[in-house]
Amino acid sequence: MKKVLLIEEGPFETRGALLNDDTVIELQIERPGDVSRVGQFYHGRVSKILPDMNIAFVDIGEKTDGFLQLSDLHTTATNLNSVITEGEKLLLQVSKDAKGDKGPQLGARFALHGPNLIYRPTSQGLTLSKNIKNATDRSRIEKLLGGFADNAGVTVRTSADKAPEPLLFSEMTSLISEWEEVKAAQKASKKPQPVGRAETPLTRILQTLFTSDTRLIVNNSSALNATKSYLAHRLPGIEADAELWNKQEPLFEAMGANAAMELALQKRVPLKSGGNITLEPTEAAIVIDVNSAGQTRAAGRQSAALATNLEAALEICRQIRLRNYAGIIIIDFIQMNGKGDAKELTSFLQTLLEQDPCPSRMIGMTEIGLMQITRKRTRPQLSDIMRKSCPQCEADGVVPDDTTILAHLFRELQDIVRFSPNVSLHIKSGNELALRLERQKAMLEKELARPISISIDAALSENEYGINQDVQ
Repeated sequence: MKKVLLIEEGPFETRGALLNDDTVIELQIERPGDVSRVGQFYHGRVSKILPDMNIAFVDIGEKTDGFLQLSDLHTTATNLNSVITEGEKLLLQVSKDAKGDKGPQLGARFALHGPNLIYRPTSQGLTLSKNIKNATDRSRIEKLLGGFADNAGVTVRTSADKAPEPLLFSEMTSLISEWEEVKAAQKASKKPQPVGRAETPLTRILQTLFTSDTRLIVNNSSALNATKSYLAHRLPGIEADAELWNKQEPLFEAMGANAAMELALQKRVPLKSGGNITLEPTEAAIVIDVNSAGQTRAAGRQSAALATNLEAALEICRQIRLRNYAGIIIIDFIQMNGKGDAKELTSFLQTLLEQDPCPSRMIGMTEIGLMQITRKRTRPQLSDIMRKSCPQCEADGVVPDDTTILAHLFRELQDIVRFSPNVSLHIKSGNELALRLERQKAMLEKELARPISISIDAALSENEYGINQDVQ
């Protein structure tokens, strides 16, 4: 299994794409000012307790209070009022990002994530990934890290199986040191605020998608230097396999990440057999339908229905990760009549879900043959990041959001100047986009190291644009 993490850094957004054996399996977009805060520590102050709901609101020094549930504390109490009081100051960690008018969910079940290990300072015991199956490897890791788990919880990720012992030991001590820094920062805090190291779009992607067995490719030298600096802190003494992309074709285009991202925004995804799956997010659940499209040929001993369902299950699990679907997921597979077909499909689907780093649970089939899955919400859905409701559509239409348009335009400009150092740039656009570009003009000129002219073209819609280039 060969894993590669692609990173495209830019001023409007930084994109990450994780490939497994040349197939894109996960996408992540982070934007300055809107970086996911999952894992961020806060020095908070309890502002209000709702005892009937066992929920507290916590001032974290931002516009919206976070909220804390009784289940997110290490306690056997049955009432939140008996555990905390209004005005009390607490060290808390974000477990879910804010959504809409709802602030971030906070908790005290602390976890610090490294490329191979998760350190839980208020827990106890050593837990190894189920995917580390070799008894000798498990024994070796237990012997190396068991001492750290006497007074804390240590979770060993699948990637640790192939990591050298000095790297695991170094990572463990780094996570412990980071926890000590967090505690010291919280102790020194006088008011509600974030504590610990601030995340950037780049470091957030690295924290989420990078493991020690992953090769890294980044799109510019500053991102490469920042990546190496981050990993030197996370894995001291270990040189990461990171390189700069120096080919003319854009990184995400050449490696298939753009195509995967475009497909992950579509309602229908084709299958190689000729069938397809449709994916429909609703308020209550994600509904997925499998369609054979007339495919009736059996595959060896498997019936046509089972063969299509197994192929669909593989693509469904991939699309769930790419789109970052969460909550209740309902799958309507093709009806199967073969003996043992349902059991084989269920077992295969369970194996696929266990490979997903985001926690999920397969509940099973309903009486009417619908598969039920739940998946933990961490980051927003890909479509929620990249799109917004169409202001002109009376129906539920969507269009690229403002930042998506600016980021796409910047990448086009960057690709032009990268291998054409003497080119001059002129952007024609609709009125609304032209106004936004004028506000960003100084930054764009600095990033691209050349002047840019902008004009309004009445023939273009509000967010359309065209680029003219002249060689000087």
